[in-house]
Amino acid sequence: MNFRGRRGVKLLVVVVGVGAAGVVADWHLAASPSPPLVSPWKPDNLPRVEVVHPRRAAVAQRLQTNATLEAFEESDLFAKVSGYLSDVRVDIGDHVKAGQVLAIIDVPEMKQELAEAEAQLESKKSSLESARHQLDHNKADAALQNALAKDREQLGEGRQFISDRTLDQVHANADIAKADLGVAEANRDLAANQVDVATATVEKIKTLLAYTQIVAPFDGVVARRQVNRGDLVQAATATRTTPSAGSLFTVQRIDTIRVFCDVPENDVPHLHVGDPAIVKPSGFDGKAFMGNVTRFSLRLDPETRNMRTEIDLPNPKERLYPGTYAEVSLEMSRRPNVLTVPAAAVGSDDGGSFVYTVTDGRIARLAVKTGLTDNGRIEVATGVSEETPVVASSKGVPPLTTAVQPQMIRENS
Repeated sequence: MNFRGRRGVKLLVVVVGVGAAGVVADWHLAASPSPPLVSPWKPDNLPRVEVVHPRRAAVAQRLQTNATLEAFEESDLFAKVSGYLSDVRVDIGDHVKAGQVLAIIDVPEMKQELAEAEAQLESKKSSLESARHQLDHNKADAALQNALAKDREQLGEGRQFISDRTLDQVHANADIAKADLGVAEANRDLAANQVDVATATVEKIKTLLAYTQIVAPFDGVVARRQVNRGDLVQAATATRTTPSAGSLFTVQRIDTIRVFCDVPENDVPHLHVGDPAIVKPSGFDGKAFMGNVTRFSLRLDPETRNMRTEIDLPNPKERLYPGTYAEVSLEMSRRPNVLTVPAAAVGSDDGGSFVYTVTDGRIARLAVKTGLTDNGRIEVATGVSEETPVVASSKGVPPLTTAVQPQMIRENS
């Protein structure tokens, strides 16, 4: 009995002890503050986004295209008269001056025609001179007959000294002299016309003989020579295509080189005379020649929808050669000091172009109006200012209104 009593006391003590411990534990928990929860908005735990400030820069519409170098002037020289080449004075690569004789065509029959025409001209001139002398004689005779007629009329007023028959004869002589004068004038005019015709014939033959000399049309270089001394050449016509009627020489002017390139339809609105151009001909190890757009055709090719554009490059040392391939970079519609952002910062969707920004620590979206894109930057006409923090890339941006930690980055100028 006593044993069980003591055991019960021990059990009670244990129970009471456990209860007391629970009370103490509850009090301790109540008295000790709870450990703070990790705040989802703590800056160190917010997603970081890189932002940049828009900056001002010069932008332009740039076009990379292929080009071909050509001579500033090029002329194929043909024969105007047929004959044998008696002399060829130049070869390819020779520099020539305007008017310099390159070759001579021998046409002996034409020289004979000239001699005959000149003789005929002298004959016609002699006939004209005779006609003029005859005209002078007839003028004098007509004047004499008219004077005699007047004298006879004055003497015959009383009719006692001159008969009517005599007066009639005097008037008849005057009429004959007048008629002879008219014939002499007609002969003089005919002779003068014949002289004009003979003169024209001589000049025509001389002109044709001048074509026996093949001359350079301008200062330049002989690019092609396709004949030799002794060759028979034919007078070229619009329809003649035989080899003998082909060009004798090709002369090129290369002190200035034309660079031909084609500008696509979409870039044409930005194209202007004077736009800077960088020309890199093949064979120069990337060396660039600076120039400007000189002219363009004002017409799109209906097949390619490109506009032929030319750039003139000075070539005083003749280092640039016609036919060379080149790469051309055109800088069009240059705009200095415009507001720009990285091209990656601009996105677009059905609502138009936009950028992301950070406002009050949260992601926001701004609609923008963009312009030219150049060297990885894009012009922003409206929507942001130089102080606007713009998210550097529109890709992978947290959803709108997400709290973020902006990190300003420095761009390379």
